[in-house]
Amino acid sequence: MTKPKHTHPLGVLQQIAQALKDYWYLLVILLTARLGHLGFTISLILLILVFCGWPILRWATLTYQITPTAIIIHSGILVRHHEHIPYSRIQTVQRKQWFYLRPFQLEELLIETASHEDHTPEARLAAVPTTAAHLIARYRQTKPTTTTGSAAVIPDKTTVETDTVQAYYRINPQDLVKFGLTSMIFVPFLLVLLGLYNKLPKSMTTALVTDATHLARVLLVSAIVALIVIAWLGAFIWTLQRYYHFELTRQADQLETARGFFQRNTVSAPLNRIQAVRFKQNLLRQWLHLQTVQVLIASKAAGDEDDNDLVIMPVIQADQAMATLHPFITWLPTTLPSLTALAVPRRRYQIRNALLIVAIPLGLLSYWLPTWAWISLPILLLAALQGYFSATNTAGGLITSDLLAVQTGHWWTRDRYFIPVTKIQSLHLRQSIWMKRTHLAHLTINVRHGNHNQEIQLRYLKLSAAKHLYAWYLQSTLQRPDNPRH
Repeated sequence: MTKPKHTHPLGVLQQIAQALKDYWYLLVILLTARLGHLGFTISLILLILVFCGWPILRWATLTYQITPTAIIIHSGILVRHHEHIPYSRIQTVQRKQWFYLRPFQLEELLIETASHEDHTPEARLAAVPTTAAHLIARYRQTKPTTTTGSAAVIPDKTTVETDTVQAYYRINPQDLVKFGLTSMIFVPFLLVLLGLYNKLPKSMTTALVTDATHLARVLLVSAIVALIVIAWLGAFIWTLQRYYHFELTRQADQLETARGFFQRNTVSAPLNRIQAVRFKQNLLRQWLHLQTVQVLIASKAAGDEDDNDLVIMPVIQADQAMATLHPFITWLPTTLPSLTALAVPRRRYQIRNALLIVAIPLGLLSYWLPTWAWISLPILLLAALQGYFSATNTAGGLITSDLLAVQTGHWWTRDRYFIPVTKIQSLHLRQSIWMKRTHLAHLTINVRHGNHNQEIQLRYLKLSAAKHLYAWYLQSTLQRPDNPRH
């Protein structure tokens, strides 16, 4: 049994950063409040205790042990907590290494189990040696050989060595540039820049508007284009550093991703926790025949990823995606199958619904602000095109007797899901009284996503195709070994 250890003192910096993140509003209140000299001094001392003193106490009272059977963590200042986490209960292990930790071979370790319903991990070790994660991985894959009393004997080195790498992928610089150039994340960056404009002093914004009214139209358009370029460039650089040296590794029954320049983020997830594979294409990547591959996992480890789905291939040519991914997830087909069995027969319903969503607010806008009524025309056109896009990108079909593929389209993004039947939580077929005449139906596929549920909706399918899929799912559930009727 190993002795309890403290994390490295550099972990205090991360504790302080976390305190600033959680209680930043206290600093804002202090700076904006009208306090006297004595009141300001007392408040400042209290804030120093909150942001520095408390994290130091938390670090000093936290110790951990990595034993052959479990991870044991002792923590708590006023109330002591003792957590015993068996390796069999661990879902994912996430490693984060900031640049200032690399020279010391340290990293932050986040351990997740199924016991926490919120978005926090079961255990967070701020600064531990990089060997700790490797040791945990070895113990997770190796059972103790013998036990003496209540303490397990540590296996020898040949016993605990991890399995060899079965598949490996690393993004090349050209693909990383493609990924950055085709990312639509510049839109949030543009909104941030516009938000910063509203934070400028009123005298400055008034002067900017006054100057803009005197500029030629070409210069004004150039300024708008420059703002968009700045937002796009910022998003491009952010994407490059976030997915710098992206790597995907399959080792035994584990998938591991690693990415990042300033912070190296490594996530290890068991293959059996994968609920579905998602191929994602925004409009620009559809034109360029590029795809992003993500997995839906029954874990919170991908909470900071796009759509909370773990990215396993940032960008890849669409015609190479299936063959490249098959060695990592063997139940996927090697070629892209046809998905016409669940195609939408009548697209006008999707277009109608999209128009109805924007019709009411646009009608109110035209009534209260007649001078802005002209804006209704381009918005209505965009809504109609979005409805058409959703309808044309709704498809799906059975790949094998135990694998389903479905495709949806929303917000100019095409999503293609591959879902094993054993991972489908439930299937919901719905038909309104108006849809009976047209022999159409809606189908909802429920899949576990993190600790929650994700609905994959296929709207306005042929009733016969929807019923066929529903019957397939019902039959497969009856044939499962865990079914009580089996």
